[in-house]
Amino acid sequence: MKEKLYRFLAGRYGMDDLNKFLFALEILLIVLSFFVPNVIIAILFYLVLVLYVFRSFSRNIVARSIENQKYVRIRSKITHTFKAFFRSLKDRSYHYYVCPKCSQIIRVPRNKGMITITCPSCRTQFDKKS
Repeated sequence: MKEKLYRFLAGRYGMDDLNKFLFALEILLIVLSFFVPNVIIAILFYLVLVLYVFRSFSRNIVARSIENQKYVRIRSKITHTFKAFFRSLKDRSYHYYVCPKCSQIIRVPRNKGMITITCPSCRTQFDKKS
């Protein structure tokens, strides 16, 4: 029996960051359904559950990996934007901006007007008000 399970799971995709997010979303939807009984929440829960199981047991590793990379890229842009915002609130002598290409956080002095910022890691240039 144990060998059959090993054979079944061999070559399957398994867990990644997107699956961890989907699992956390399922937990959130379960807790939310206790307080707000709604059919839409239940349907959303089952859709997320099916997606989670499908991704976990998929044999198309390349496609699941590409999906995960897109998720990580989007998540990093969002988290870097929040980090830059909170750093700007703490440090009043600098602005912090996020590179639109590589999500690098860039520190720029305040009160310099419109400036062209060059990202030190990817050399992308973009204009922002300092």
